[in-house]
Amino acid sequence: MRTRIAAAAVAAAALATFCATACSSSSDDKKASGKATTAAPNTTGSAGPSTGAAVPRPPAPSGVNRQTYLAALKAIDPSLAADPNQVIDQGRTQCTEINGDSQTADHLAAERFGSPGHPLTDAQGAAIDAALKLTVCKS
Repeated sequence: MRTRIAAAAVAAAALATFCATACSSSSDDKKASGKATTAAPNTTGSAGPSTGAAVPRPPAPSGVNRQTYLAALKAIDPSLAADPNQVIDQGRTQCTEINGDSQTADHLAAERFGSPGHPLTDAQGAAIDAALKLTVCKS
């Protein structure tokens, strides 16, 4: 079971890396051709719990990041991808935990994405956090 979860997290990371490098050439082409590109402001602050400042939620992912995130969740547990809008919202909230208190983030992810009828393990929470770090939290 742990091997399957770890393999899913590694596959999600590899897919995200591949997509990021494949997509980066098109944005470089736009810059080279002189076309202006607009980027969403970076709302993922680096303030941690020691400053007392709240860490803002990142924007909802789109395109490749959205697809990669949902595919990673489906690989971790197929039931997680049943309601894409809900898991994206949960993921955006989980990013504040990852950026704020990384020591308990994996356990909180398991609680946030699981339910009393379908609990998740901390290992699954770690895999969810790994997928989030590569997709939603970097948006």
